[in-house]
Amino acid sequence: MKPTAAQEREKQAKLKTLRKELDQEIQEQLEEKNALEDLTGAQKFQIESLREEDLQDLKKAKRVVEALIFASSKPLTPAEIRKVTKVLTVGQIEKIAAELKEDYQASGRCFELLEIAGGYELSTQREFAPWILKIELQRKARQATQSALETLAILAYQQPLTRAEIEALRGVDTSGVLNTLMEKNFIKIVGKKEVPGRPFLYGTTEKFLEHFGLKALQDLPSIDEIRQRVDRSVKKDELIGTKKIVDVPQEGESPAGHVKGGEIATPEGSAEGSSHNP
Repeated sequence: MKPTAAQEREKQAKLKTLRKELDQEIQEQLEEKNALEDLTGAQKFQIESLREEDLQDLKKAKRVVEALIFASSKPLTPAEIRKVTKVLTVGQIEKIAAELKEDYQASGRCFELLEIAGGYELSTQREFAPWILKIELQRKARQATQSALETLAILAYQQPLTRAEIEALRGVDTSGVLNTLMEKNFIKIVGKKEVPGRPFLYGTTEKFLEHFGLKALQDLPSIDEIRQRVDRSVKKDELIGTKKIVDVPQEGESPAGHVKGGEIATPEGSAEGSSHNP
């Protein structure tokens, strides 16, 4: 019996889907092979020593899935986990994820397993958010302080400068730092530069002098003075980490024990041709 047009279309659709799946699988295998070639010897040995049959042990499989979710920087989908483990089905992975979620809840951990964007992600409990926010604020404050000091130092010695000129010296965006320093009245706009666009010029304020105990900008230490202070506080040999191992002979001299002019050049204070009796 000849297949109908509908049956023929369904058959072609299945064949097309199968070809697509095969192409995808071949592509993934090639990508994995190329990635393995880029690994070092030790890394390659670690990957090749993995045994997929080990995941038949449910406890082992559970720990592997947990490790993968923990190490991922984004939500990890069951399909992605299956691609790595190969032997675990999507259903098994979903079951393991549900067990992990119950384990964390039962043990009262500070984190939980969330389902986000079709994947799994470990996240701290909301009740600990204020503590995490506090340490993040401390970290940002330290970064802001360092950035502010660097910007102030540049302005103090080379003012007036535009924002673009400051960024060219620092190598990073300074718009946020400049706004903060202006809010705290450490810097101010002192004019506009006579170039296309006429950008603002920034300079330090009286509060800057007051804060650092200066009568005027002329009281700032010179670059040479700063260099000398650094040299005195840090020994160059210690900073570089070099040590004097051997004495380099001057011109016309020979290192100890080397032949020169048919004679043996011996260390100073030793007797040529002498011997020690036992």
